Amino acid sequence: MAELTFVGAAGTVTGSKHLLALNGKHVYVDCGMFQGTKETQALNMAPLPVPAAQTDAIVVTHGHIDHVGYLPKIVHDGFRGPIYCTPATSGLIEIVLEDAAHLQEMMAKRGLEHERARHIPPFYGDDDVQATLKLLKTVELETEFDVCGATMRYRNAGHILGSAFIDARIEGRRVIFSGDVGRYGRPLLYDPEALDAADVVLCESTYGNRNHPPDALGELEQALLAGIARGGPIVIPAFAVERTQDILYSIGALQKKDPQIARTPVHVDSPMAIKVDALFARYPDAHKPFIDTPQQPFGCSNVTVHVTTDESKTLNALKGPAIIIASSGMASGGRILHHLHNHIPDPTATIVFVGFQGPGTLGNLMINGAKTVKVFGDPLEVKAAVVSLSGYSAHADQSELLRWLGTLKTTPHLYAIHGDPVAATALAAAVQLKLGFTATVAERGTTVTL
Repeated sequence: MAELTFVGAAGTVTGSKHLLALNGKHVYVDCGMFQGTKETQALNMAPLPVPAAQTDAIVVTHGHIDHVGYLPKIVHDGFRGPIYCTPATSGLIEIVLEDAAHLQEMMAKRGLEHERARHIPPFYGDDDVQATLKLLKTVELETEFDVCGATMRYRNAGHILGSAFIDARIEGRRVIFSGDVGRYGRPLLYDPEALDAADVVLCESTYGNRNHPPDALGELEQALLAGIARGGPIVIPAFAVERTQDILYSIGALQKKDPQIARTPVHVDSPMAIKVDALFARYPDAHKPFIDTPQQPFGCSNVTVHVTTDESKTLNALKGPAIIIASSGMASGGRILHHLHNHIPDPTATIVFVGFQGPGTLGNLMINGAKTVKVFGDPLEVKAAVVSLSGYSAHADQSELLRWLGTLKTTPHLYAIHGDPVAATALAAAVQLKLGFTATVAERGTTVTL
């Protein structure tokens, strides 16, 4: 009899890990890091319910750090089995994990050098990342593959490049692992594939209690024009994976209709995002066709790409309106911290957040009106204008999740995962009321029989 244990992303958005016990084997669906508050991050140090060396396989839904960031740690601790993913996800995993190891080393070094900064030792190093990459086994969408006696199939989730949900047949039961479900009608990615039948569904609930605004492009246009009028730089913390590309595409569309935006230079200061851009060219079947040239990345003109540290430092001398896009999207690391350190105290600057800001992150503090924040241990008075746009989330909102789940021809038992307690509870209630499913909010550490 197969059992499922909710190890992570139960009661939280991050730390996705779902442990399958079947046929005497142990399989993780996703293996992500916890992010956010100190208390949440501390969960990364907790021992796994099954030792790494006794884990037989890992099946990954997509390449975000909260779904793959723990992989080098479990490999370091003795895991040697296959790690399944889609081809595009394999490319993202390489970029994301190498960047994560580098950032951990840099933050640890900064913590030692700056007495006001908190020292956090690296969770893993590049050697662990390279060992992880050797275990990747790619599987195309809609291709069945065997994992310890379970038959699994990846289907397009529409969340980020290469993202998939898992349609699994486990001991005669049909189980859906949603991973992260994307949006409908996006310019770069195809819609999430429809479902057909299931006995059990693990469904993400990041936005399970709310809906996105209908006019994301219009909101971005207003934010950019207000920032231009303010007279200083417009700093956009953006996830390197998907969000930067979406924002470039949107700015390109706005450049065609508004001369002020067309005249405003755009700077992409994220080596990781630049690497992700190249994956779109490498995996053309994983996204919709669009204009993408060195002169017009994702259809955006007037763009300067900053790869080296010296190129990044030139942005310190910018005068007047300019758009700076850098990662990380939650302002939890990366080059964006340098730009925020420079511009949070600048009354002419505008800071535009375009994605989910996890509890305890710098981004979350700022969108919730913090008057003073710390960057690199330095207290900074927030004088810049702070804007938060939710329309650019790559996560389906409540209405879109109900639309996706509504394609089922059966009435499964749904477990709400990957959401804070309020969002997960709201989605479970909506699913029961509108779709008639039995719905339960997953709790970390609990085990259920499939």
